[in-house]
Amino acid sequence: MVKIYSIQDDRERYIPISLDSLVPGTQIPFEIFTYDDTIFKSLLDKGSTYSFFAKEMIEKQAVSSFYIRQGNTLSFDEYMHNAARLKEMILDPDFFEEKYREFRDRWFIIDKQILNCGMPFTIPLGGLRFPLFGEIPFGVDGAASYRHLLDLNSDIAVRKKDIGPYYVYLDTILDAPDIEDPVMKLRVRREKLKVWCYRALEEIRNNAVSQDTLLKLYKHISLNKAMIANNFSIAGKLLFLDVSDTFLYVHSTNVCILSMMHGHMLNLPETDLLNLGISALFHDAGLTTIDDDASVDSQDEMKRDIFKSHVLRGKELLERYDEIPRVAITVALTHHEREDGSGYLYGLTGDRIHRYSKIVGLADTFESLRVSGYKQKTIKRTQVLGQMVRDGQTFDPEMFRIFLQFVAALSL
Repeated sequence: MVKIYSIQDDRERYIPISLDSLVPGTQIPFEIFTYDDTIFKSLLDKGSTYSFFAKEMIEKQAVSSFYIRQGNTLSFDEYMHNAARLKEMILDPDFFEEKYREFRDRWFIIDKQILNCGMPFTIPLGGLRFPLFGEIPFGVDGAASYRHLLDLNSDIAVRKKDIGPYYVYLDTILDAPDIEDPVMKLRVRREKLKVWCYRALEEIRNNAVSQDTLLKLYKHISLNKAMIANNFSIAGKLLFLDVSDTFLYVHSTNVCILSMMHGHMLNLPETDLLNLGISALFHDAGLTTIDDDASVDSQDEMKRDIFKSHVLRGKELLERYDEIPRVAITVALTHHEREDGSGYLYGLTGDRIHRYSKIVGLADTFESLRVSGYKQKTIKRTQVLGQMVRDGQTFDPEMFRIFLQFVAALSL
């Protein structure tokens, strides 16, 4: 993140450079300064990324004079010596995709709407929308900076190491007496659940789910369940579908919320709704052990089989924990079974598929179609529902009817 601060000792000599010589997407091995006719100010820290977002925001600020310390001349010359090769690498689709995935793995996607609560946000931000990604060179401290954020047309993220401070920020919003917007409160509650979903999936990946994490998950699932029941007319705002790529913790949170909405429509008892919520949250736990390039749509049969094995791996991971309800293990194993026997792994039909698996299967299908991969265009809700209707024989007729009815009416 860009830091703007005064350089107290301006006796050191500075030499001018052109930002046109820098390669977007690369790390800068020297500090860059600007000059306002009185003092030199730090613009980009040594080691920061000269991202596409940084380049765009610097251009918007109309800053035109850039400098490095004279002592960094050798670093600058070495950087320029490699600039042609760096540009070539950046233009290489395979290299770019690898760097994109590396960046994605270090950042946690947040809801940009949360940053419009009127409270300054000082945690470093990143932007992610393939093929543009990188650190965002400003914080959000008012309406103008928030508009700049929206202008980026990007998913917004914080570093995974900053999830803790982000969670504190969410608590601060909930505790603020002057923030009464019910939609904002819904989104904050969803974000808190998403954080605990991420933590739980990380612990499952490492075979070490703590009692505290499970208790926090139950607490936040229960809170979101209550918000669905009390605010169903605006409960669609709990969903986080405005992302340009698939992230397991986002997907699992959406499927959890959609499943509890469905359970609410079915008038399930409180305890059943809680168990349905935890089952939905963990339905794809097995994907924590699956390579990113494995896909059910892959042209490679082995990759398709590897992807399909996530249901069995999910069962094996979850059954290690006595605190996780047995029905969640069933859902992890059977949420891809279908009414007509066309699902996997066992080709189960009708009543042989658990009720919760049918509910989660519908939510999972909708969310997976609605939130596409980073190389695909986003599909509208009407298109997703239309595609599901065309495949309607694969779903339980009565459950599908109710699902279509409430999802089509949701205010997103």
